[in-house]
Amino acid sequence: MLNDIRSILQNLNNAKNWSLQVLQIKPSKRAGTEYTDREITFDPAGRLEEFVSEVSELYIGAKGCFDAKFVHLSEYDGSANGKTIYKLNRTSPLIASEYNSLMQALANPNSEVDPFEMKARASVLIGQFERDETIIPIKLISMQNPITMLKHRFMQNKGAFQELDKKVLTLRPTIDVLIYGNEVYLFTLNGENLFNMERSYKVLCSDYIAKVQESEIVVNIEKFSSVAGSGHNPRRFVSYNQSHLEKLKNASTRRKIATKFSIPMDGGKFDTNQEGVTEKIVKILCDKGMVDPFESLPMEVPSAKKWE
Repeated sequence: MLNDIRSILQNLNNAKNWSLQVLQIKPSKRAGTEYTDREITFDPAGRLEEFVSEVSELYIGAKGCFDAKFVHLSEYDGSANGKTIYKLNRTSPLIASEYNSLMQALANPNSEVDPFEMKARASVLIGQFERDETIIPIKLISMQNPITMLKHRFMQNKGAFQELDKKVLTLRPTIDVLIYGNEVYLFTLNGENLFNMERSYKVLCSDYIAKVQESEIVVNIEKFSSVAGSGHNPRRFVSYNQSHLEKLKNASTRRKIATKFSIPMDGGKFDTNQEGVTEKIVKILCDKGMVDPFESLPMEVPSAKKWE
């Protein structure tokens, strides 16, 4: 529930042992994602806690943006609704490998690397809640480069203004990813880049395309594979529904679906030789095709879940 996230943000000041790390992310098609991080020491002491309070104030304060920004909390399904916080468990096949690598890196920060020489892509606030004698870790991640070069900035010195030309650490109070316990919450789709999720859902897409091939429900599997594996379709496969494919193996069901969603057929199979047919099949398989309750007309929806 969104109220749970609101409560976490509202109580950030009650978390303890805050630290901040800057994070370098190196995605690789073969080796997965490599993370390198450096912990930052602040002077004076307590400045980091002040910043955490600013983060809480930005979202939950008197003029906080949380209620205006977010309307839903949903399981991650590949859709891109800017008003939704998407949730994944650490064991999700979309992030499991990268999550474990990230946690290992954050637990063992590199104290020797120069943060200004890193190709940092994110900053990570790390703290702990204590609930009923249980320690619950929390991480707030901003997917913006925290190391910036000052340009066109001037400081007064003996009556004249001299240009600053040094790198600085810039903290941004915005959150792209919140990790609380074993749950990961994407506040923005920039969070996908933290776990290189594009790579993961393309792997899933390939597996599901193979299942469609085995089902023999389409005429031209080569054309289907090519179209289904490109563009926005791999993301759609995040919400792939195997039960839909099982039902489409029935010839009678295929004919009903073909009629309802205007899908041409050839010899009892969906004719993927024709333009737009593959996209329609993908949408049906991935809970993106529904029927209007009043007019019984086919509709495309960004995502679907059971009626409550």
